Amino acid sequence: MAESADILNQIKSDLPELSRALRSVAEFLLANPTQFIRQPLRELSETIRVSEPSLIRFARRYGFRGLPDLRIAVAMALAAHESGSSAEIEPTIHDKEVVNKRAKRAVAALAADLIADDQSILLDSGSTVQFMAEHLKSAPSKVLMTTGLNLMLALHDCPQHQLMLTGGVLRQNAMSLSGRLVEATLETMSFDTVLLGADRVDPALGLSTFSEEEAHLNRAMIRSSRRVIVLADASKFGATKLHRICDLSKVDAIVSDASMPTEMQQELRSKDVRLHLADIAETAQTS
Repeated sequence: MAESADILNQIKSDLPELSRALRSVAEFLLANPTQFIRQPLRELSETIRVSEPSLIRFARRYGFRGLPDLRIAVAMALAAHESGSSAEIEPTIHDKEVVNKRAKRAVAALAADLIADDQSILLDSGSTVQFMAEHLKSAPSKVLMTTGLNLMLALHDCPQHQLMLTGGVLRQNAMSLSGRLVEATLETMSFDTVLLGADRVDPALGLSTFSEEEAHLNRAMIRSSRRVIVLADASKFGATKLHRICDLSKVDAIVSDASMPTEMQQELRSKDVRLHLADIAETAQTS
């Protein structure tokens, strides 16, 4: 698989040897990266005038399982090359949800054990955090507040919980709420734990995200919570130029999966962060 930082250069260098259909995809991606990242598969196919299987073949040529994985890698590459504009190339929530789904389910299952005794939980709109809904549906009564519309819809039929939305302005690409109204709400509240996702986690740089607005909101969520738990599958670890949320001194625990390289595990533990690693295979057997 091409590394995220190298994917754009790799595509450029491959142009002369690509078939007509794949060259059309490559040229469109390089000329219109934001549209390539955000447009639904069927619409993208019609715009470029290639078949949907051609788009999938293009992704697999570079070692990705499908279009969502490729689009996230392209977004990461653009963020690395275009500092300050990463909010404009944020991947869609749909793409984030389908990438590394098994790992995210495993992470959510392990995190559910860590918050079992909590009475009040603040949940962000991250794709991994959204898998918590599967466990919260059967959990005993809790106070749950979230910025994520998808998470609220998943839990709307759970009468044992007190469910709250923060209010705020809709970020359509992320299906979440943000803005000063969210921060004003959080300033008056206190939670046992906040569950945060992150687009990138680095031992030196801390947590970061594509959206500067999201980073600002995440910091407000941290201030309103006594404990901070980060949910991030192993693909999220490493340095890149996204908008910084906070350093790891603000984090109490990180829940990831056991495919994380040993070197990264050691670096994280050297920061005095409690690291919990889920077994993906074990979770798959019990799903």
